[in-house]
Amino acid sequence: MKYFIEKASQHDYADILDIMQYWNMHHIPSVEMEELDLSCFFVARISNIIGGAGGYKVLSQKTGKTTLLGIRPEFLGMGIGKSLQEAMLVAMFNAGVKHVITNTDRTETILWYKKHYGYYEIGQLKKQCDFSLSDVDSWTTLEMNLEEFIQKKLQR
Repeated sequence: MKYFIEKASQHDYADILDIMQYWNMHHIPSVEMEELDLSCFFVARISNIIGGAGGYKVLSQKTGKTTLLGIRPEFLGMGIGKSLQEAMLVAMFNAGVKHVITNTDRTETILWYKKHYGYYEIGQLKKQCDFSLSDVDSWTTLEMNLEEFIQKKLQR
């Protein structure tokens, strides 16, 4: 199946929350996740279906954060997560961001971020409510050097 990545629109909001519900990341707004800024979201479209979505936030002149990244289970393994992540990283880089942080509670996701993007652990953050894995009470905070990643990507 082919997919393409595009900026999200207001019409995609319900579909994005539907995707995040598979991963218990749909409690929005909440103390864990404020209202979504769809101008900072990308979706993966497969025909007329949104197969995945990812969002980011620019925190300061040099720091950005990925906020949500989720794929419909039936579309896992197609590379959608990587395509969405890279779209978010390029958008943040174009906005002047140098470093990106993210919080996750899934071991396989931590390993994925480290392997593909050079993230490293910088701390733990206690969860404020049930979000993502219900049996994990803290987030692992990861950081990456976005400039380094983009330079390596351009050299390929």
